[in-house]
Amino acid sequence: MSFQVRILYHLAILVLYFHIGQVHSKGICLYFSQKIASWFDALIECQKHHMCLADLNTEVTLVQMETKFTHEDHEYWFGLNSYEKKNYRYASNNKSIEYSPIHSNLVNDGLCAFVKHEYGFYKFESADCNVHKRFICTRAEECDGVQLKPAKSKCFISEEQKKIVAY
Repeated sequence: MSFQVRILYHLAILVLYFHIGQVHSKGICLYFSQKIASWFDALIECQKHHMCLADLNTEVTLVQMETKFTHEDHEYWFGLNSYEKKNYRYASNNKSIEYSPIHSNLVNDGLCAFVKHEYGFYKFESADCNVHKRFICTRAEECDGVQLKPAKSKCFISEEQKKIVAY
């Protein structure tokens, strides 16, 4: 192998290392409630703690959730809803839904989304926003059009968890 080829080979590895290091430093912290509430009350509860109902907008987010979530029969509200909207949007940033797991069932008639674990997989479903369920919060800069004050995070992401890319 020529000297130039070796340099290019090692340069590519070095660039990849820094890129991966930057991506790995991004993690998400999810807070699972024990309390039950309507979707709207859950949103308010998250905002009280300078958070928002979670964006579960990538498969990797659900993989990371796997490490924090016990597969009990609980259903959890998260930040997706179509209340008074034509399509599902996230409360944190008003972005339309781009990802949902296989076998999800979101009906578009003014409902809110929840996540549940069934037969080894997560799926999104919808329900009346006034039904009481547990909920998932995460830190956000904005929530439902309200700018959130940055709060000191109680979240700790271990080195092992940093290996899971969340966004």
